[in-house]
Amino acid sequence: MAARIVLTYFLVPFLLSSTIVGYNSDEVMSWCSKTPNPQPCEYFLSHDHRNTPITHESDFLKISMQLALDRAMQGKVNTYSLGSKCRNGLEKAAWEDCLELYEDSILWLTKTTSSKCTDYDAQTWLSTALTNLETCRTGFTEFGMTDFILPLMSNNVSKLISNTLAINKVPYSEPSYKEGFPSWVRPGDRKLLQSSSPASQANIVVATDGSGNVKTIKEAIDAASKRSGSGRYVIYVKAGTYNENVEVGKKVKNVMFVGDGIGKTIVTGSKSAGGGTTTFKSATFGEYP
Repeated sequence: MAARIVLTYFLVPFLLSSTIVGYNSDEVMSWCSKTPNPQPCEYFLSHDHRNTPITHESDFLKISMQLALDRAMQGKVNTYSLGSKCRNGLEKAAWEDCLELYEDSILWLTKTTSSKCTDYDAQTWLSTALTNLETCRTGFTEFGMTDFILPLMSNNVSKLISNTLAINKVPYSEPSYKEGFPSWVRPGDRKLLQSSSPASQANIVVATDGSGNVKTIKEAIDAASKRSGSGRYVIYVKAGTYNENVEVGKKVKNVMFVGDGIGKTIVTGSKSAGGGTTTFKSATFGEYP
């Protein structure tokens, strides 16, 4: 389903005091002028109690990532407190999405602050976090409910993440392939994908006709979540039509789904914004926090 979404940015009003809590005001303005959204950068940087020295752009990048993370965590707390203010079921559904999406964004933003995170990884995680917040807003706009809860959620997180993306400045590079697969796909996984008999490689087989271990994909995911160990868990879904909206939780790690091919293994659902479900939750097959 395609929809034309109008996104509205909200900026919490604030005044810059002539007395700067941490950094020198000239230093703050100099660094923040390099970002697409200098105003929130100036405010939150000048009120950053850590006051970490900024000598190089790499220092500014780390601080910007941390500021975005701090503000996202506060945004989640603020969003949670708004639950009791939801006026109806549709607003409640959009609000619940936002809580999940904030949790997800915090996870990705936390990854960017790790010393093991490369610039390329950071660009991916930051982009994902920013997309999550846009998806949060989309839930309200889909239901035509942008007049009450959504303005109360305004907190500058999107602008701070956009600033960090601009500072990171990682150019796009064409992906590399090996044997027809992206280079990051390991040899063992390539063999598994190329196998002519996926059932023999599977940990569990799903079949609507009862010829497998379980009849629904959900049952297979539940089994995967209860397994011991962290090795690859292969779920083979035999040919058939599966009328279910599949949700894979983030705690279900290292799971691979293998079907019988296009037009044979079919997973279909009927959730939509028209039926009272946000697009975020209408996915036929999705991963959720």
